[in-house]
Amino acid sequence: MAKKQAVVLIHGIGEQIPMETLRGFVDAVWSKDTAIHHPYGAPTVWSKPDDISGSFELRRLTTGRNRAEVRTDFFEFYWAYLGRDTRMAQVTAWLRLLVLRPPSRIPAPLRPIWWLLAGSVLAVLVTLYAYGMPKPGDWIPVPAGAIGLAGGLLSALAGGFLVKYIGDAARYLHGAPDNVEHRQKIRTKGVELLKKLQDSGQYQRILVVGHSLGSVIGYDILTYLWATRLERPPAGAEPQTAALDRLVELARAEPFDAATYRQAQGAYLKELQANGSPWLITDFITLGSPLAYAGLLLAKGPEDLAARQADRELPTCPPALEDTREGRTFAHRSSGWRGARWIPHHAAPFAPTRWTNLYFPTRFLVRGDPIGGPLAPVFGQGIRDLAVQTPVRRGFFGHTRYWTLAGQGEATSAVVELRRALDLAGDQGTIAAEGAIDDTGGGAVGGALGGAADGPDAG
Repeated sequence: MAKKQAVVLIHGIGEQIPMETLRGFVDAVWSKDTAIHHPYGAPTVWSKPDDISGSFELRRLTTGRNRAEVRTDFFEFYWAYLGRDTRMAQVTAWLRLLVLRPPSRIPAPLRPIWWLLAGSVLAVLVTLYAYGMPKPGDWIPVPAGAIGLAGGLLSALAGGFLVKYIGDAARYLHGAPDNVEHRQKIRTKGVELLKKLQDSGQYQRILVVGHSLGSVIGYDILTYLWATRLERPPAGAEPQTAALDRLVELARAEPFDAATYRQAQGAYLKELQANGSPWLITDFITLGSPLAYAGLLLAKGPEDLAARQADRELPTCPPALEDTREGRTFAHRSSGWRGARWIPHHAAPFAPTRWTNLYFPTRFLVRGDPIGGPLAPVFGQGIRDLAVQTPVRRGFFGHTRYWTLAGQGEATSAVVELRRALDLAGDQGTIAAEGAIDDTGGGAVGGALGGAADGPDAG
């Protein structure tokens, strides 16, 4: 059977249509990327039933073999339907929580927005104080129809934008009692999807890609999945530890060497799998991620965020180190097998899983992407941050343009770096026969490339 890899795309906020986001993504990273296609095959994508997610609305988009003799199945984690009862009160409660903070506790890129909102509120209050609350007789006569029209437009704006778009973020990022069940449903579905992919026996490699709020959801489901699937060596086997030891050594080294750490992550994943772990997730790729403002969105401030990371509530890359008799490490002693040994703690999904983050630098709030930003300063220097550009719409309002091609299907720098991060043809890492990633920076996957490409009924 041909070697296969799976890519799971997690969409962001808004009125998402099932498969619409995924089709555009696959077109950019597979169909239009001729460099990775099989020399004797067409860049065809077949739409097949998705027997993993359990949703009749979703399909699995599968490719023929690429130049490395590897096929790719693309899945969409579609979660938009799980939150259809958002109320305006839930949105305003979250916005009030964010705005009612001193400007010093607002991330620098978002301070212009904060000042704009604060200035608007202040202007209204000053006006009311200076002129008093207007009485019905003080209003300038306006036709009743115009008042009704204006009220209708404002109502549509509040309902159509705040509730339908901002509402997704408000429900997921605000841990109020009204939102707990909503968050639980999304996370449970996401964990189930990745578990089924890993347990299917079809894939040697899985990649998770999260856009916008989807990156926060991806971060969460990787966190919870890892905690349930810690390393378990086969019965009677002598567990390997050299790669884990090396990774811990690199994590506590000063200065930290990010490139060497990322290479060591691939070696540790191979060791992890040899010790019996089902973990297949090689890469987590975030696009326009609001995790850049985690101190505002996930915690009460930078100090609270740092404390929760140190307490291993919020995983970092590399994982948080702890003081032990053997020194600072992110592994702990566990017995019950052939002698005591060290295994990574429950907040270490980014020991074997590489994290790459793409963002558009922002200018004047409207050029680039103010929602995304660099993540290494927030979640650890093991993250590879890539500042990318797009000429589409001259870079204005770029949040939804990370895989949008320019001109006559030309790849923007964002698309180029996204393709490199996905590495669907194995230029930066090889899918070995046993299913592990050899991340040595070598060339394309070896083996004969002369076979015929897959047909629509294959796999």
